[in-house]
Amino acid sequence: MSTKTETSRMFDFTFVARALQLTFAIIVMGTDGYAIHVYRGHTAYVQFDYGNFYAYMGVPDAWGFLMFCAGWTFLDVIFVTIAGLRFGHSKLIGYICIATEAIALLSWLAGFIAVAINIGSNECPAEENGCGLLKAATVFGALEWLLLMVTTMPTIKFVFKSTRRKGSSEPEVSSVVTV
Repeated sequence: MSTKTETSRMFDFTFVARALQLTFAIIVMGTDGYAIHVYRGHTAYVQFDYGNFYAYMGVPDAWGFLMFCAGWTFLDVIFVTIAGLRFGHSKLIGYICIATEAIALLSWLAGFIAVAINIGSNECPAEENGCGLLKAATVFGALEWLLLMVTTMPTIKFVFKSTRRKGSSEPEVSSVVTV
């Protein structure tokens, strides 16, 4: 199999995976955003020896973090795609692409696990409408994490392969012969 065909297949696969990442990020933004919107916070009267106060229990932090993950992925996919097409030869841009991919990968892992822990707890009883949407957001978050696992490795390989070629230590062979 020729290298050109193999490269174009990887290029097509990467674009399809990036399109799925954008689609899943938009789905997670919608489902998580609606679950946050319909969540009803409550106020609790807390008594202590030194004083009493009303504590407001709002939206769980994990839900907002999942929204951050979706927004970060949206920006990451756009940045990595444009950087790969326009600045593929730059070492610094390549390392920034790896860093943004790694942040997205680890954020999704932490995000979908944190939201999955909230499902079925006091913060999100199974009979509430918003919690069904959180189940969907958690599933799409896990799929997003798997897609990032698949696309991060080619990004790392591409960056290190292109930097190795540019910075090779082999001397250039001159085409001029001196006698």
